[in-house]
Amino acid sequence: MRYLVLFLASILMAAEPSVFEAGNLDSDQPYGLTQSEKHILQNKKAIKKLQENLYTVQSKVDRIDERVKGLESIVEGLDENIRELKKRLKEKSGNDERIAQLQKDLNASMSIQKENFEQIKKILKELSSLIDQINSTYVTKDELKSELSKIYALIKKQNVSKKSGAQLFKEALHSFRKKEYEKAKELFGYAIQKHYKPATSNFYIAESCYYQKNYACAVKHYKKSASLYQKASYMPTLLLHTAVSLEKLGRKKEAKKFYRNLVSLYPKSKAAKIAKKKLK
Repeated sequence: MRYLVLFLASILMAAEPSVFEAGNLDSDQPYGLTQSEKHILQNKKAIKKLQENLYTVQSKVDRIDERVKGLESIVEGLDENIRELKKRLKEKSGNDERIAQLQKDLNASMSIQKENFEQIKKILKELSSLIDQINSTYVTKDELKSELSKIYALIKKQNVSKKSGAQLFKEALHSFRKKEYEKAKELFGYAIQKHYKPATSNFYIAESCYYQKNYACAVKHYKKSASLYQKASYMPTLLLHTAVSLEKLGRKKEAKKFYRNLVSLYPKSKAAKIAKKKLK
């Protein structure tokens, strides 16, 4: 019995963490920490993460420094070539004015090279600072795209709100004639919101959908246009394209009704001639 008690006690002691390890911040899995020790542990982790980020930035800066040194070597080589050329020019006899001009051009070239080098150094310094800033305030590509979309939408909304219905309709018609159907639909939609020519605007939205082969959209807006105004000059086209759209959607019985109505209501129109052929 005594041996059994000793055996169980040794197992329990092995299973429990040592009290001497409690509060050890260097342990892989510290436990028994006070509130202050927990803050210290969090700071250690943050410092470790910061050190890793600094190492990454420093690596990028080191690579930039190497490129600067390379550029410096190139500039020094150019300076040496220029000095050699100037030396040769002095030794040459000939037109003094031409030599003077060449020397002037070479001096200007040297000045430009030096300015370029200083500019490169300045840009690289700014780039280094930018890398630090990016690392501290990093935004993912998707987050940036989302924010930009919100900004562009707000700007577009503000611009549209300043324009009259007539102006929006005119821009929409211009886009439609240029076959910019998506833009045209959007602008006609804004014109409708301004209560400007809703029947005609719906007709052109339907036409845009029709030419994009989005026949369900086309039928929807043709019907809306017809319900608002039935005496428009474009009614033969509206009826014909509605019938064609219904036919494309597999609704052939409904399509035939529109063909017949078109022939009956506008018998002398070009659209009616097409409808007659469809009915044969």
